[in-house]
Amino acid sequence: MKILIIGSGGREHALAWRLAREGMQVLVAPGNGGTPSAVAIAATDLDGLAALAERERVDLTIVGPEAPLAAGLVDSFTQVGLAAFGPSRAAARLEWSKAWAKDFLARQAIPTARAEVVGSEGAARRAIARSGLPVVLKADGLAAGKGVFVASSESEMDAALDELFRRRSLGAAADHVLVEEYLEGRELSVLAFTDGERLAVMPPARDYKRLLDADRGPNTGGMGGYSRPAYATASLLDEVELRILRPTLAGMRTGGQPYRGVLYAGLILTSDGPKVLEFNCRFGDPECELILPLLKSRLADVCSAVVEGRLDASQVRWEDGRTYAVVLAARGYPEAPVVGDPIDGLDDLPPGVAVFHAGTRREGGRLVTAGGRVLTVVAAERDVAYAAADHIQFEGKQLRRDIGVEAPRTAMAAR
Repeated sequence: MKILIIGSGGREHALAWRLAREGMQVLVAPGNGGTPSAVAIAATDLDGLAALAERERVDLTIVGPEAPLAAGLVDSFTQVGLAAFGPSRAAARLEWSKAWAKDFLARQAIPTARAEVVGSEGAARRAIARSGLPVVLKADGLAAGKGVFVASSESEMDAALDELFRRRSLGAAADHVLVEEYLEGRELSVLAFTDGERLAVMPPARDYKRLLDADRGPNTGGMGGYSRPAYATASLLDEVELRILRPTLAGMRTGGQPYRGVLYAGLILTSDGPKVLEFNCRFGDPECELILPLLKSRLADVCSAVVEGRLDASQVRWEDGRTYAVVLAARGYPEAPVVGDPIDGLDDLPPGVAVFHAGTRREGGRLVTAGGRVLTVVAAERDVAYAAADHIQFEGKQLRRDIGVEAPRTAMAAR
């Protein structure tokens, strides 16, 4: 098969890596400094991507990031007879409108935090006065993982409202904002392949969104994670499937928006059970880098079965064990990442380490930083992942040191 992967991050490099290991011919658009056969077409250039897929006789297109899904890439490809893995634009609304998703969850009686949708700073302040602090503020639209603010004090609330309503740093994504109940508990990412009716749940993962150790600092696109945390028991995963994943698929079918692709439930495990913090409509990043090394079945076969409506969960098999991912971020990330710094140490890493590129590019024969999250280092052992992360060098490298440390249960803010 010839497969086109849409996107430019670590997730897309992981998809390309996995499919190349399966013997597939892989193209990546637009790709990055580490992806094979990169084609310089933007991920939201739907006409350009369709023309590429037709010209190259691509058998299957896999969409990595959320923006092309929100733009309707799967719909446009389907209309011209091109096979594409991912939900339609209507189904992807679960991610591109948090307000719509919150209303959907309420209608389906799926557990989630209480929330009020507002459209101005004044309305937000009145809603916060009713709910009290701490509170979570979420931009309704897509914000590259940076649209969530947890406010525990008046000063944090003012800073968040300034970003959302006065500075308009998130643009149209914050035309509407959710003022959401603050929840306590551990977070968990549960992803599943689904063809709209059947689903195959993937190994669960824990993602670390905050920049600094102990969940301090600003929210980011993700600073790393690990798979199969001990608290993600078999009984918990059964509960998530029965109370969250299956009702979501049923509700989407009933609403005339059948959901196909990867359904990602970002959860918080409260004293009242698991609740949905958010839905993503594609592989997560870094969850994709954590999960794909554990897949025993062929990814190409699974994705084809999803697109063709013949998914069989018994045919989706997984390796035992864990994986650990450490993200190496550029200096200045997430506010103003510095680019153009040379990267060293990638040529002599130990066996068993996979390094997935995100914010990299080739410049004058050298690999340099080209974005906020630069590389994701993955290994089956935590110490091995950190040894490799320390071996890789670039100016001002940022990383968390507490990925995969299973500390006693602590309160974490909903995001």
